[in-house]
This record gives sequence, C-alpha cells and structure tokens, in this order.
Amino acid sequence: MAPSSTLNNGRTSNQRKRKIEIKEVEQRNRRCVTFSKRKLGLFNKVTELSLLCKAQTALIITSENGNVYSSGYPNTDAVLYRYVSGGFSELCRVTEDQQEYIEKQRVEYENVQRNLKEKQKQLEELKEAQKSRSCFDSWWNLSHQNMSLEDLEDFKTSLETFKLNIITLLQEKDASFPLSMLKSVDYSF
Repeated sequence: MAPSSTLNNGRTSNQRKRKIEIKEVEQRNRRCVTFSKRKLGLFNKVTELSLLCKAQTALIITSENGNVYSSGYPNTDAVLYRYVSGGFSELCRVTEDQQEYIEKQRVEYENVQRNLKEKQKQLEELKEAQKSRSCFDSWWNLSHQNMSLEDLEDFKTSLETFKLNIITLLQEKDASFPLSMLKSVDYSF
C-alpha cells in the first residue's frame, strides 16, 4: 500500500476526523484556548439551528473564571423568560416589526461575514502573489514602448514623487543622514 500524502492538521488523505477522548484538559492555558474554540463552535451551532429550523434558541455558558457568555435567538432574555414562565409575556413578545428587523440584521450579518471571508481569501492570494515576485516587478518592469507622451510624463512625475518620498523617509529614519550625499547623485530623468 502506497503512503498517502499528508494534509492539513496532520491528517492524511485516507484518514477521517478521529475521535478524541473526552477528559479535562490539564494545562490551564490549553484549557482556556479549548474553551474559547468550543464556545464559538457551540454558538455557531445554536445560530445554525435557529436559522435552519426557525427555532428560538438560548445558550448560556459560564467559564471557570466566572465569566458568563450567552447567545440566543431572537434574544437570550426572551427565550429564557419564555422557559421560566412557560410562555411569552407581553413584555418579551417579539412583534412582527422586531422580527423583520432581526431577520434583516441577520441577513446583513451573513453578507458581511461572506464578504469578510472573500476579502480574507483575496488578501491571502495577494500575500502569496507578493511572495512569488519582488515588490518592484509590478511597476518597474512595465513596458514604456506603448505609453503615450502624457502617460510617460505622468510616470516621470510619479517617479519624482517616489524619489522625494524615499528621501523624506530616509531623513526621518536617520536625522543625521547627509542630504549632500543625495544631491551629489544625479537623479535626473
């Protein structure tokens, strides 16, 4: 049998998620990290359940430090009050306007989350592309043959501005940098 290639998280392509033994995490810092990750996972599951089933959900978690975290739909207080009292009172009843507003906010939140994931993916792609080429490749090696006179003048102005920005940056970095050295070099275009 040929060895399988290793994928993310140390798993191979032939392995499935393995079950872990459920026991208390010994190290305090690892326990805090595990708590944080699992808490977010539970909150996501509660949100999914409320979305998929139009269920009213509430989840309350208390950390070992005594911090209380809650998540709920339409809100945790309304669901808890309904549980304690056996039904909604007029004070906690969600009106249709409130329900529409909540749904609108939920859809907007999902769109923002989706856009955030897309932007993060684009950022990662840009970082990978930047690693594969030097920072000057994008403009330094442009073909100047097909540029119009106006484009060439704009390019020259951009280079002059770039030069001044570099000089200013160097002066800020090292106040004792002799400006006469820069003037002695011919930067004319």
